[in-house]
Formats: sequence, structure tokens, C-alpha cells
Amino acid sequence: MADELSELNFAQDLAEALQVPDAHRWKIDKVATLEVYVEISSVKAPQEIFQARLVWNVYPGEPPFLKFRDQGSGRLDLPTAWPIVRGFRPANLDACVNWCAEGFALHPEWKTDPNLKWNSTGNALLRVVRILQSEMDEYFSGRFRQ
Repeated sequence: MADELSELNFAQDLAEALQVPDAHRWKIDKVATLEVYVEISSVKAPQEIFQARLVWNVYPGEPPFLKFRDQGSGRLDLPTAWPIVRGFRPANLDACVNWCAEGFALHPEWKTDPNLKWNSTGNALLRVVRILQSEMDEYFSGRFRQ
């Protein structure tokens, strides 16, 4: 259960993320207290739409958990719902990046590395979505196929 401060911070940051000029690049739907689905695509393949699920336990103090949701079934356990992007491991249903909880689980040493540790300042939701968008634009090479 989310604490009240996390909920207030998240609501404020979500409102801002929906209003920034680059918000036309994605669609964010709040589905639970600290959970959103973000529809996103790459400039390399705008017709390929992916739905990232971001969930925070403490906002903005910890990085979010990241999964990709199959839009047809709603399942979160399908590797084919994942884009092929640097650091993503669709076969393992996780990402080895320093902006999601799974990355820190794989690399606990990142928590103390000043260049890699989680940055909880500013609008964490917007920062994560912008990083995700940037990674999709620069490194996307298709949808994962088993």
C-alpha cells in the first residue's frame, strides 16, 4: 500500500507529464495508485506500439518496476510484448538498466555508484518515460520473437 506522500507526489508528477510538449509521443494511463501503462513507439517504427507498465512502491524514492504488457491479452508474462532495445532482456521479462527496479536487483552495486544510482529528484515519472522514449528512438530494432 502506497504512503500518502508517494500518492500526492505521483499525482502531481503525472499531471505534469501529461502536459509537457513532448507528451504527444506517448499515452499514459493511470491504472492504480502508483501504476501507469505507457503506450510508446519508436520513431524507427511508429506503427509498432508497446505498452510499458511502470509501478512504484515508493514514489519517487525508488525506481519503478518495468514490464511490457501484451495489449491483446493484458498479460505481463509474454516476451513478445517486449521491444528489442539496449538493456532489455525479453526472454527474462526484465531490463538491465539503472532506471528500473529490476536493473538494481541485477546490479545491487549500482545503488552506491554515483553515476548509476537512482535519482529521486524532480519528476521521476517524466524522467523514466523520456528515457524509455529515447531508448526506443535510438536503439529499437524490432519486437522480440521467440
